[in-house]
Amino acid sequence: MKLQFALTPATVTQFLLRVVGCLVVISFLSQMTAYFLPDYPSRDYLARAFSVDAERNVPTVYSVLALLFSSILLGAIAYAKNQDSDRYKYHWKVLSFIFVYLSLDEAGQFHEKLIYPMRSLLNATGFLYYTWVVPIGLLVVIFLLSYTKFLFHLPLTTRKLFVLASVLYIGGALGMELIGGYQAEKWGTSHNLPHLITVTVEELLEMLGIVVFIHALMSYIKKYLGGVSWNISLGTNKQFIDSQPLAIAAVGEPANRKAP
Repeated sequence: MKLQFALTPATVTQFLLRVVGCLVVISFLSQMTAYFLPDYPSRDYLARAFSVDAERNVPTVYSVLALLFSSILLGAIAYAKNQDSDRYKYHWKVLSFIFVYLSLDEAGQFHEKLIYPMRSLLNATGFLYYTWVVPIGLLVVIFLLSYTKFLFHLPLTTRKLFVLASVLYIGGALGMELIGGYQAEKWGTSHNLPHLITVTVEELLEMLGIVVFIHALMSYIKKYLGGVSWNISLGTNKQFIDSQPLAIAAVGEPANRKAP
């Protein structure tokens, strides 16, 4: 018996959206039970295991893998661009390394180590309660400015998806974090329904941003680099995977703009 799986943008995006939806719903419901229902066996364990705002749990594993998958896709594009000696090959490489770091940060929450030093330095309160947003926000601005030409060299559809992914991810990671910081300072985070809603929306936006970004990358690979698919053959005594590798032939992008 032979099964064929085409790794298309639509199938991957639909799968990821279902996973994100399940994680967010389970997280919210488990937190609600911990807030409002009497104690029951494993209540707190389940709440922490599926909380999108906690560390080293099921949603964290998903986010780490999604960011790593993004890095792999970026690396594949960078490899193809390097074969073509494309002028923006280093931009793709840097993006791939950035997403490796983001996956490591998601696992280790390195950015949170900036909170207390920056809070002491800035004497920050209110919306800047989570003070890591200040240095990271500056880095994001510098990054966006440095990638302006790269963004406008992309095909129009890819460019729009990149912008949408950035708005969703940055809006969740920085925008909602500002609101969450204000709430945390005023009312705390324990048994606080508004804070629960805020962090849930924050993580949802981040996850959706990555899903949109993966969709953009896979669509770009499919249209300009040939795509990728897997064939799985199942026999009585053996199982093997026959993969069709990513094509790296020189395929030009559409002339949708003047060269910068």
